[in-house]
Parts: sequence; C-alpha cells; structure tokens
Amino acid sequence: MVSPDTLIQASGLGLSRAGAAIVDDVGFQLARGELVMLVGPNGAGKSTLMNMLAGMLQPDRGMLQFSQQDTCNWQRRDWAQRVTLVPQLSPMNFPLSVSEVVQLGGLAHSDSVVALRTQVQDALQAWDIAYLAGRDVRLLSGGEQQRCQLARSWIQVNQADSQLWLLDEPLSALDLRHQQQCMSHIRQLTATGKSVLMVVHDLNLARRYADRVLLLCCGRLVADGPAREVLTAEQVSDTFRVETVLEGDYLHWV
Repeated sequence: MVSPDTLIQASGLGLSRAGAAIVDDVGFQLARGELVMLVGPNGAGKSTLMNMLAGMLQPDRGMLQFSQQDTCNWQRRDWAQRVTLVPQLSPMNFPLSVSEVVQLGGLAHSDSVVALRTQVQDALQAWDIAYLAGRDVRLLSGGEQQRCQLARSWIQVNQADSQLWLLDEPLSALDLRHQQQCMSHIRQLTATGKSVLMVVHDLNLARRYADRVLLLCCGRLVADGPAREVLTAEQVSDTFRVETVLEGDYLHWV
C-alpha cells in the first residue's frame, strides 16, 4: 500500500534508444518533504530519468504515479503545474537581462505585476545575483548563469501547485560558498513539504545532505537507501571503478 506521504511512485521504468536500454527497470518512491540525490557514473541514465520524471520523455515501459495519479495521459500543462526542472544544460542565447530571465519563473503564476516584482527581487537576493539584475545574461560566467537559472526556477517551485524540484547537476558551476547557499535553500524548501530530487557528482556532499540516495549504473538502480548505507567505500569502488576508502565520514579516492 502506498503511503499518503508518497509523492512519486515509479515501478519498472524503462526507456530504450536504438535497441539499447538507457533506463532499465527502475523503481523507487519519493516522499513529500524528502531530499533525494541521484548519483552514478557518466552515462548511467541520470539525466534521462530526470527528464522522464519531468514529463519531458515518455517511458517505453513501466508505471509512474504522481500523488497516486497515473501520469501516462498527462499533458504538458499537468507536469508544468506540479514539477519544476532545472536541466543540466540551459543555454542562454537571447538578449535578456538577469532580471528578465528570473521573471520568467513567475509569469504564469503571479496574481499581479506588483507581486511578480516582489518575487523577482526576493529571488535575486536569495541567489546572490541582485547586483547583476541589469546585465545581459549571455555575458555572465557559468556560475552566475547557473544562479540565474536557479533563481528563475525558485520562483516557480515556490508556487502553491508545484510539489517537486528536479535539479540536474545544479552545483557543477558553483563555488563553495554558493554550493552551501544552494543547499540551504533546498533545505528551506523541503521543510515546507516539497520534494527535491537532484543529480550530484560530489559523493561526500550526498553523504552529508541527502535524506536518501539513488545509485544508478548502466541504466539500472544499483542501490536505494540512506546515504551512508548506499555510499560505502565498497559500493563506490564497484560502481565507479576507482579504489575508494572511507576515512571518518569522508570518502577518498586512491
């Protein structure tokens, strides 16, 4: 029986391309207010799985339920109302200012121009980009662009209907200070009952922050559980094919 706290219920999810399984028989649950981190080697199928959970890709097989509703007949609007995705690659090729990009996150949801303006200002401050508000987004550094995208999606995910924030490598371009800032914002969000699933490559960060870890390899779910139970030295060594030792609470590669 599925718990009322379960937001996502996936069973036997699969997707193939040119006869090769990209995601193969993946099943898991995601609870409300939970921070789950998705880890695995390059090409493991992490981004593909995230796009399936965002409604961007339709699985070939398996079942995906959202709040105990089958999603197989959902339209794009159904997904957009409930799920906010920050993809791994978000090229910014239009001559928009940072403020205008952030504003895009609230155009479909804000009740008034005044409310939207307040949301934008709050997001700019929260993600430490207020000083860039008038800059052309194409001229920003990689980390600044990443914070701009996070601020845009931050407005969207804080809307009443949105329940799930999907983040595909949100920390990859951020320095240490802004990584910590990002994790603080994520924890604030999960404290309100919304769920976050994020792809990370920093396994020690996952051990520190994740409520649960999904370990994916070759399209299959290798392990699912508390971070310190999944990300052991033995499991990491086997999955990533690099000799790993655990010293205290930290994984090291030798």
